[in-house]
Amino acid sequence: MATIRKRVRKNGTASFQVRWLQGGRGGTWEAERFEDPEQADTFRKLVDAHKQQWPYGWIPGQGFVEPEQDPDDVPLTDRARRYVDRLTGIDPRTRDDYRREVDRHISLMVHTTRSGLVMPATIGNITADDVRDWVRLQEAGQPDAKPGRWVRRPASPKSTANRHGLLWCIVQAAIDADPPLRTKNCCARPRRLADRYRHAVG
Repeated sequence: MATIRKRVRKNGTASFQVRWLQGGRGGTWEAERFEDPEQADTFRKLVDAHKQQWPYGWIPGQGFVEPEQDPDDVPLTDRARRYVDRLTGIDPRTRDDYRREVDRHISLMVHTTRSGLVMPATIGNITADDVRDWVRLQEAGQPDAKPGRWVRRPASPKSTANRHGLLWCIVQAAIDADPPLRTKNCCARPRRLADRYRHAVG
C-alpha cells in the first residue's frame, strides 16, 4: 500500500510525499511529491489501483500528459474570452454581460481525467462528463461556512440554460476554427438558446 509522508519546511509550509514499493514487496522505493494533501491522496489511490506501479500516462514530476493534446490548446477561460471579444452584432453592454458569465461561471469548469485526476479545463480537454459536473455545480450553488449564507447561490434553470448555450457556442467555435481545435462538441446543444449566442466563430 502506498503511504503519504508530510514534510514541514523551515518556513512552515508543508509538502506531501507519496511513497510505495514499485511492484510491491521486494521492489524499489518510488516517490512523488505534492503541495496539496488531497492531490497526494488521489495519487496514492491511483498507485494502489495500479498495483503499486506508476499510473499509466503519469510522468514523474509532471503528472498526466495527454499526447493527443493539440499544441494550440489553451485554457478554456482564455478561449472563451477570445470568443466573446470577437462576437459581432452585439452592443457593448451585451459583450460585458457575456464576459461576466465567462469570468464568474464558465471559469468554474474543470477537467477530470479517466483516472480521476482533476486538472484545469482547456478548450481541447473538456468532456461531456465535465459539462454535466459543471451544470450540477450551477444548480447546487456553493454554500458558505456560515449557515444560511452562500458563496454562490444556486442558478435558476433559465440562467443555467443560458450559460450552457454560451458554452456550446464557445466549444463549437473551436470546432469551426481553422485549423480546428476539437472534432466534437461535448455540450448537448440547447434548442434556440445556442443560436442566440452564435454571432461569430473562430
